[in-house]
Amino acid sequence: MGLRSPVLFSGAFLFLAVAYAAYFNVAVRTDPDAALSRFNSLMETGAPARAASHGERALAMQLEHNAPPDDIALLKTRLSAAQLSTKRYVRAATLLKDALSSTWARSLDARERIRLEDQLGRAYILSNDIEEAVSIYASFFELAGDAAAQVNIDNENTLAAYYAERVDAAGDHFIEALNHASNDFLKDGNREARLATANQMADLGGFYSMRDNGVYAAAGLLSTAYETRRNLLGGDHQDTVQLTLILGPLYERMGRIEDTEKLYLEAFHAQERVKGSNSPDLSLYIKLLAGVYEKQGRMTEAQALFEHMRNLFRDAFGAQRYAVNRERDRRADINRPVSQQFTLASTYAPNDLVSAAEFTIPTSKAPSIDEMKLRLAADQNADPREANLPARLAQLISLCRSESGERISLRSGYRSYKTQEIVHQRNGNRGTVTPPGMSEHQTGLAADVNVNGRFMRQSDRTFQCFEENAFRFGFILSYPAGNDYLPGEDSYEPWHWRYVGVQTAHLYREAGPYNRPQEFLAALPCYQERAASDIFPTAGEADICLVAPEIVTASTEEEKQPDHSDLDTARILNNALTSARSPQ
Repeated sequence: MGLRSPVLFSGAFLFLAVAYAAYFNVAVRTDPDAALSRFNSLMETGAPARAASHGERALAMQLEHNAPPDDIALLKTRLSAAQLSTKRYVRAATLLKDALSSTWARSLDARERIRLEDQLGRAYILSNDIEEAVSIYASFFELAGDAAAQVNIDNENTLAAYYAERVDAAGDHFIEALNHASNDFLKDGNREARLATANQMADLGGFYSMRDNGVYAAAGLLSTAYETRRNLLGGDHQDTVQLTLILGPLYERMGRIEDTEKLYLEAFHAQERVKGSNSPDLSLYIKLLAGVYEKQGRMTEAQALFEHMRNLFRDAFGAQRYAVNRERDRRADINRPVSQQFTLASTYAPNDLVSAAEFTIPTSKAPSIDEMKLRLAADQNADPREANLPARLAQLISLCRSESGERISLRSGYRSYKTQEIVHQRNGNRGTVTPPGMSEHQTGLAADVNVNGRFMRQSDRTFQCFEENAFRFGFILSYPAGNDYLPGEDSYEPWHWRYVGVQTAHLYREAGPYNRPQEFLAALPCYQERAASDIFPTAGEADICLVAPEIVTASTEEEKQPDHSDLDTARILNNALTSARSPQ
């Protein structure tokens, strides 16, 4: 008896264990509560791959019992996460989409819903459903508003910043998906839907192109958008041409010079066909293409383009367009540089501020406040009602509103040193407000431009219009991509346009170094004097105004000699940036 008891005990235990296992196996296959319990326990112990089958079984049984959609929405979200771990991405996306369409989802906290929508977007990317993913992240991008323009968004506790963070984090997933996606995934389907997706890809590509870690995501999105627009709208359509202003510089950063050349050449010929071979609007694309030729060592072709542009300017603006030295503009600070190398005194304030609204400029804030004011900066010997900064800005906005169909308004004009100090302290290191003393807003000559209620973006049609036409109204882009004129990681501001006067803006487009406005303004007397003598930079040769030890003096005794007091600082600025950029 003593020997049989352990054997009987072991046998009984084994029988009970088998019976329990059989019962448990039957229960989890037939009882929805048991299957759900098993799914939850496996998820809690970090075994989502094993949990997935139990979750699917629990869901199927609840559906068989006609469980209300809201009652199983949470299960679908958790099961979606489990299926993601098993790489069943299509199933994961289907589950999460169903859950998010329920009443339960609409009752969620805003951040939790955004998190689930982000998870859905990633499931779409992983399942190669690029169009659906693009739709989600493009809506995030639009809801991010101004936060999408900020360099540092990690520490900001707002929903807008959270949207921008989610878009930023999705970039790596887009890179992987677009590397393996077929190049023709947007060639089938409804034309309007394909164009809508291309527009969304252009917006997202513009966002990623402004970030160091987003270059490849931007290239994939923008190139697909470009090819789609070209196929559906044609190469001459302005929406197609617009993308060259984002994709071209991006390819250049990536070292894809031949692709850059192809884009700029197509854009140049497109604008030539649309606007005419004698239009000064071609100057932007001539300058872009000539710069690429210089990088390729094709100096003869680059010089031929420069000569073509000068002929256009002579025809449009006259042979003696730079004969008069605008010394008055220099003394009045209209064309002086402003940056961390060229600071303004805290006491500096213009004395000719006027309300922008008086010149029919749409304003985003109450017209009476200082921020909605600009300098008059009227030309001498001309009608002050027409030849001034606000009148010209109004004309530029009217033109671009007509061309783009977008809502354009003045976001910010004049800001005093004290106001700039307060706004900068409040803004912190987000990258959209310049430190006091370094801001062109203090001069009253700068205009931040809103498009559709938020900062102008390079993917906006308005940006293309400003890039092409602003110089004709006396405005230049102060902080182009890749500049380091201001403190911080990146001071690219596609919304910030500075008035320098019509003649100076013309000279910058025609003879100035591309995308180096501060260097140009610092050495402006040199450019003015050489241009007045019809001496322009030659392709492939060093720009004497940037490297010469001294500026050439005026050729006649009657002309007052220009003030060269800032030349040493100009050379410091130019030398500091030589390693980052080469003169064009």
